[in-house]
Amino acid sequence: MKDIFGFKNLSSSTVGKRYYWLFTLFFLLFGSLVAVITSLINYNIQYTNIESEIREKVAAEKAIKYELLSEFIQHAQNVVRAIAGSEFTHRYVSTGSAESHHNLNLLLHAATVSNNAFMQLRFIDSTGMESVRVERIEGLDMPLIIDKKRLQNKRDRYYFKEAALLSEGEYWHSKFDLNMEHGRIEIPIRPTFRIATPVFSQNQFSGLIIANISIDTLLSTVGTSSDFDIYIIDREGEFILHPSYALAWSRYLPDRSNVFTQFPQFGASVSELKDSRKAGHFTFSVSEIFMNDDEAFVMAVPRKSLLAKFRKNNMLTAGLTALTVLMVSFILSGLVAIIPARLQRKLSDAYFKIKNYAEIINRYVITSSTDRAGHILSTSAALSEVYGFSAQEMKGKKHNIVKHPDTPAETHRDIWRTILKGKTWHGEIKDKAKNGESFWLNHVITPDFDDKGKIVGFTSVSHDITDKKEIERLSVTDTLTGLSNRRRLDDLFSHEFDRFNRYERQFAMILLDVDHFKQVNDKFGHKVGDRVLIEMGRLLALNVRKNDLLGRWGGEEFLLICPETSLDGAIKLAEKIRQIIEVTDFSEVGRVTASFGVTVSIKDDSDEAMFVRADKALYMAKRDGRNCVVHLTL
Repeated sequence: MKDIFGFKNLSSSTVGKRYYWLFTLFFLLFGSLVAVITSLINYNIQYTNIESEIREKVAAEKAIKYELLSEFIQHAQNVVRAIAGSEFTHRYVSTGSAESHHNLNLLLHAATVSNNAFMQLRFIDSTGMESVRVERIEGLDMPLIIDKKRLQNKRDRYYFKEAALLSEGEYWHSKFDLNMEHGRIEIPIRPTFRIATPVFSQNQFSGLIIANISIDTLLSTVGTSSDFDIYIIDREGEFILHPSYALAWSRYLPDRSNVFTQFPQFGASVSELKDSRKAGHFTFSVSEIFMNDDEAFVMAVPRKSLLAKFRKNNMLTAGLTALTVLMVSFILSGLVAIIPARLQRKLSDAYFKIKNYAEIINRYVITSSTDRAGHILSTSAALSEVYGFSAQEMKGKKHNIVKHPDTPAETHRDIWRTILKGKTWHGEIKDKAKNGESFWLNHVITPDFDDKGKIVGFTSVSHDITDKKEIERLSVTDTLTGLSNRRRLDDLFSHEFDRFNRYERQFAMILLDVDHFKQVNDKFGHKVGDRVLIEMGRLLALNVRKNDLLGRWGGEEFLLICPETSLDGAIKLAEKIRQIIEVTDFSEVGRVTASFGVTVSIKDDSDEAMFVRADKALYMAKRDGRNCVVHLTL
């Protein structure tokens, strides 16, 4: 008998063995076929994933570059805006005095010193004439304030004409170019970008603040990437940034190719490139950051090493999948094998997305998480960089290890009251780093809940605002004595006067003037006079009470606002200070005296009337022979 498989006259054991080997061969062929098909499918899926993974990397690069460029431009704009709105700028515009010109020089010099990228910072008045210019000179460590004789009229320069048309609060951005010296490009080249904003006084254009900024370091940082060649291209296809430094700035330097000669596959139209992908080249615009005529955009080209790595991983994954499927095909059906492969692919995609986003957050966002008691569970690398503590050093500790002594305890109590109620706290806090340096952070602290709605911890996300706070401090500080300036005193007085009107909390005002100060200047010189004012400011600061508000009112006059103080208390305090000044030896000039005018807030008073009383009392003290205290209440 011959069966359907062609076996005839064989023993059952032999036939059984033949069937065993036949079906073994059948399953081996079936398993091999399943393995081959699965490998091909997986290879195609992985090949598609290469495209997806490259796009994810491009998205990460774009996020990093956007953040870097945006922060750079925002910081530069904040500086010129702070200067344009500064009291020193407006005082110079309104008075044009030598003192206000000197103070404006110091303000622009301080801003240039604190911003290493600033090559030049100027105030140009409404006629186009440079009033102040601060420059970084090659070979010098510190910027220089340019002598008045070397200042020039810029009314015919394009940047003055364009920036002068801006409304208050607007900014003008120049094109990217190379710094020129005597009509020629400076060698070595110095990539430059300019930002300007107008200054208005009484709704009239009074000039503009303009900063020449070196962007060499910025472009170098933007061009840094482990996976892509980074280009920055203008609207006409010229290279601003090129992976090869010798090919950048093709608009300005000879014998350098543009994007159309280096990448002929794009034809001759830049519009085809913007925010698109073609032939493995990814682009995105940055013109909303740099608001100029360049209409610049970034092009990221994946490196061959990145593609080779993806292809190698692709082949390895396909081979391992084939071997795995072949091994399990004797037990499991092909359908079951497909389900885990799909799940694995989705999980892998999700994992790499989360990993990339987490890495970006870890490197560039200042974050930390704590348990309910405030013990630190984790910190980002960005936080460690700011605080100077490693993640291991901070783990298990509380945030009071970075608490600054200047930060009021009430601030921290307010934080805990808010977040323990399940609400988000937002505010600015002064902290200190491991090395003792102070800095300011803007914090957003949010409670973390479990699935039952119970608070189990807290997450803090912050960003560094130290530069902003320093500009704010400079705007309310007298540059000579370090005390509060007149602008700050006006705010403090207004606050105290409002409190008096609302709660009838009487306060006092003491206005003092250094006697015969003009004689000090005439006899010893203005520099010695300045040192006398500095010593006077220190002496006053050491002898006023903790809650008293002290500042330099102007010239040789100082103002003291005393909250919760009666007339008798103010007179006693003024007399105490007068006696201390009288017996103090001032370096280089010896003994100095001061006259005091004292008054207090009274019912139905006005702020102007109170100032007039204090000034009148001071005048009477001068008239009565100086070195005395005179008070007025009516």
